[in-house]
Amino acid sequence: MAWQATFDKGVVCFKRGDLEGALIHMNQVRFNIRDIAVIPKSEFQQAAELQGGTFIIYDSRAAVHEKLGNLKAALLDSKRVIDLAPDRWQGYGRSARLFDLLGKYDSAIKMADHALSRLRPEDVQRHSQLAQLREKAITAQAAAEKQRLSQVAQTSYLLGKLPVETLVEVFTALIGEDHTWAVKLSHVCGHWRRILVNTPSAWQTLVLSKKHPLQKAKLWKHRAKNRIVRISVAVSQLDRASVFAQLRDLSWDDLSSLCIDGEAFVELHQMLSDISFPHTFSKLGELTLLGFTSSDQLSCCLSGPDWNLRTLRLDGTIYMMEEWWQRIQQLKELHLTGFIGRFSMRVFTANPSLERFILNMPRVEHLDLDLDNNAPLTSMDNLKSIECRNMINPFPVLRAIVAPSITHFGMFTTATMADETLLHIASCPSLVELRIANCSLSPSTLPTLLSCTPNLETLQINAVHAVVNEVFQFLTPKTVDPLHGLPCRALKHIDVSWCSDLTTSNAYAFVKTRVQYASEVVELAEKCAIITILKVDGCPNIEPDMLPWFRSKIVQFSCIYATKKDYRKNGRRYP
Repeated sequence: MAWQATFDKGVVCFKRGDLEGALIHMNQVRFNIRDIAVIPKSEFQQAAELQGGTFIIYDSRAAVHEKLGNLKAALLDSKRVIDLAPDRWQGYGRSARLFDLLGKYDSAIKMADHALSRLRPEDVQRHSQLAQLREKAITAQAAAEKQRLSQVAQTSYLLGKLPVETLVEVFTALIGEDHTWAVKLSHVCGHWRRILVNTPSAWQTLVLSKKHPLQKAKLWKHRAKNRIVRISVAVSQLDRASVFAQLRDLSWDDLSSLCIDGEAFVELHQMLSDISFPHTFSKLGELTLLGFTSSDQLSCCLSGPDWNLRTLRLDGTIYMMEEWWQRIQQLKELHLTGFIGRFSMRVFTANPSLERFILNMPRVEHLDLDLDNNAPLTSMDNLKSIECRNMINPFPVLRAIVAPSITHFGMFTTATMADETLLHIASCPSLVELRIANCSLSPSTLPTLLSCTPNLETLQINAVHAVVNEVFQFLTPKTVDPLHGLPCRALKHIDVSWCSDLTTSNAYAFVKTRVQYASEVVELAEKCAIITILKVDGCPNIEPDMLPWFRSKIVQFSCIYATKKDYRKNGRRYP
């Protein structure tokens, strides 16, 4: 048989490493076998029997092509092997390896599955090799898919397929939260820039600083089509006149929010009066006056109709006038910061819809109050949030009102009468959040207050001495009311940082009791909330050995004894 000698020569060349010679001989063998007219039928059958069938010759040539790196040619021969011997594993096994080398992992996995299903059970070694090949292909396929998705995320412009109207809605939502997004988004690409430049609503917030205010005012006017809704002015006195002249032809009826210096506010009102818009400010929803130094700065424009003002922020030297509250009677928020020379209690009676009140008076030792001691307390039924900061004594302001629906109360850096203020204002069942820091309190004040606040969820006590242990002891009673359960059973978030006298035993008893009552019902006691946040930063008495236990019981537990900055202040080396 002529083909047998040629095939054997090809095998010898393959084993010797002569791949080119092996390929030449294998091609001759393939030609002889395919030439059925030349080879007698009996001789062809004999060759098939001796070599296990003609597929062995194609498989051998596929091996040569694989060694030479001719993967596509090897794959064609492997396909021929599958066609000639579909019930044998050889064609599938080699195809699996070739597909893996070509990076076609899905096909490699399928071929490996076919090969494994055709192996004999006793052929353990080949079974292990094919199984490893299959796992390798699966791992490579997952890595390739991850890389593909990463590449798509970096290079594909999927947002470009969205309708322009949808993109405008997305941009408007972002810009509504932070007006600076208008500039950031316009720098992403030309497509976004064209959309934003032609969307007036994206440029309705104008913030003018000392840096190129005139050019910015002109550009924003053009892009907003003169419909500016929110304006913030902090320009120098030299630029003020030219900036206001640039803004003369705005659609002032659309203005809803203004943040401006007190003196500039008077000048702006004068300009609006000159162009027949004297009552523009009465339509404002939000007004912030910075550097407020004179009551005339607000009184100058209070003639005319009642104001629709919802938020008023005054920062500077504040002398409240009674006439203000004859026009301003729809406030939802009032922020007062700075030196308050005179405080008018009429702000409460004139604005019964007030929901948030913030006082920040770092330089006030004595308040001039127009308070009638014989007058009944003013009930502020809508007042939800009160915050007092840097006040020597907040009680004179707050004692004239009651807030039966208050939910949030904060008192920070208060020197005197903090106990009276807390018990008067915050002792309400509606209270949800209580924050206190740097105040002087009696140990019995907070337990008394907490006994009246069953719905309290957040408690913050920072840098308050000789109070926090009594609070934890109150919240962890030795005997529990079977009808009402633990005190403040809705409590979830606690921050007692920088309370240096806090002991581990009180913190441990509190957490242990809360965990127990949150997980089961003891007799008739109501189930309490799970403590999710506990901060004890700056509490040196918390034992380090107990930290793992606290972290196992609380989702967010923080105990930072000191920072690097604290160590440097004390002249110590950070460990």
